[in-house]
Amino acid sequence: MLRAAREDQRQLLELQNLDSRLARLAHERRTLPVLGEIRSLQTQVADAEDERIRAATRLGDLRRELTRVEDDVEQIRQRSARYQARAQGAGVSAKDAAAMQQEIALLADRTAVLEDAELEQMELVEEAEGQVAVLQERIAGLEARIAERVVARDAEFTRIDGLSAEVAERRQGLAARLPADLVGLYDDVRATTGGLGAVALHGSRLEGASFELSLTELADIKAAPEDAVLVSEDHDVILVRMD
Repeated sequence: MLRAAREDQRQLLELQNLDSRLARLAHERRTLPVLGEIRSLQTQVADAEDERIRAATRLGDLRRELTRVEDDVEQIRQRSARYQARAQGAGVSAKDAAAMQQEIALLADRTAVLEDAELEQMELVEEAEGQVAVLQERIAGLEARIAERVVARDAEFTRIDGLSAEVAERRQGLAARLPADLVGLYDDVRATTGGLGAVALHGSRLEGASFELSLTELADIKAAPEDAVLVSEDHDVILVRMD
């Protein structure tokens, strides 16, 4: 059985307070509301970026189709111009001139159809460009908000890390003043329980614990030497007697 001065044992309660404070600060750092805000904004950016990519892909397809229609219009215009020049040239018979004029008329009709298609395609391209621009603006706005929240997050990290460093320094100083075997036992107990190393025992009442001691264990505690370091057999925590 490990033995230690009662005052040293009682210092374990302060060590526990400091460790609990460090655990609360670590939990606060992990669960800052701003972290959830940043994750939500990043998800919105990812969704908007996916939408922008789809819109940009559609815009590219529309532009290629517009180019194809424009090329068709230009080819027909050039063809019509060649027929017009031949029809007005010297040595062309009336029959050939009439045939070419008929062809020019057909080309004019085809040009009108293609020009309507070209106009419609231009409107689709303009609409798609607007959609891409809106999405780019949305993404830029979201990224600006993320940058603002990151600044807020970093400020919170700095605050919490500063407090944690102060508490850790106090913890280190206190642990250095206590017997190494006592601190070692306390650390082992905390590792076993997941954070709880020592609790104060006032007679038969535990302070800040959610469990009670059995009558058998209370009897063993009463019979133990004053400097004995007591570890609850049922609950695996160091029991620091305060009376």
